[in-house]
Amino acid sequence: MEIDQYRKRYEAELAKAAAADRRRPAAARAPAAGKRPSAAARAKAIATTPLDRDNLEEAVTELLAILRDAKEPRTVRTAALAVLAAGDFLGPRFAPVRARYKDALREIATDDVPELRERALELLALDKDPYAQEVLAEGLRRPQKALVPEAKAIQLLGYDDHAENVPLIRRVFRRATGPAREEALRVLATDPQSERLFARLLKDKSEQRSIRRLSASGLQSLNPDAFERAARRIVADEDDDDAIRAAAVAALTHGREARQKPVDPKLVQTVQQAGDTTRSRALRSATRRFLQSTEQ
Repeated sequence: MEIDQYRKRYEAELAKAAAADRRRPAAARAPAAGKRPSAAARAKAIATTPLDRDNLEEAVTELLAILRDAKEPRTVRTAALAVLAAGDFLGPRFAPVRARYKDALREIATDDVPELRERALELLALDKDPYAQEVLAEGLRRPQKALVPEAKAIQLLGYDDHAENVPLIRRVFRRATGPAREEALRVLATDPQSERLFARLLKDKSEQRSIRRLSASGLQSLNPDAFERAARRIVADEDDDDAIRAAAVAALTHGREARQKPVDPKLVQTVQQAGDTTRSRALRSATRRFLQSTEQ
């Protein structure tokens, strides 16, 4: 073989190898001799490597292996999961590997790393995965088996608009504290049996503002007339929290416009008086908007 021909063939083989290396996932490429990339560097490399059509199955196989490997650094596994989650939006292109990806998520849902557990369950819950729904519900029924915090479990169960878990959420609300109570109320906002609960919480001046606001929203959604009656009393009560009174006026404004209700002189008078007698800027602003809406 002549030297020129040998050189050309050698250069062609080098180019082919380089192209193949570029198509491989960044995390799979061999590091330079004597250098071991840090976890941060590997995570960055993974995050910046696109799942191209040419390398999809190979890349996903490697990323799944990284994700499942408990010995890998948390940051590297988290980066692999993020790329895989983004790949799931590729539609038909991701279809050949989607089953393996979902299996990996179910496996990671019980991982020792809390962040990975929570993200895996969130991705499964968004897809209304039965396994995720069951383990989340089991964690609420038996808190010692919970895989994520109570508030997060309620939020993820709320992604599924079916009513199977609503009775469980009602029971959890009775024992819940802090953010879990708020998440439970968000889920129960579509539950007709929770109307009395929302009405009671809305009227309770000792309740937190966030709980009363969520209760106002839930009651207005379930029974607009009941909400209006409760809101009128709150707006007229100068001893109530001005922030809640302002929220009630704002909700009355929106509700009146949405339902195209005729102007009620008594309600206008109540709102006008609330605006005239309060020092709260928020309440004055809300009453102005309400009164302006009645003039249109």
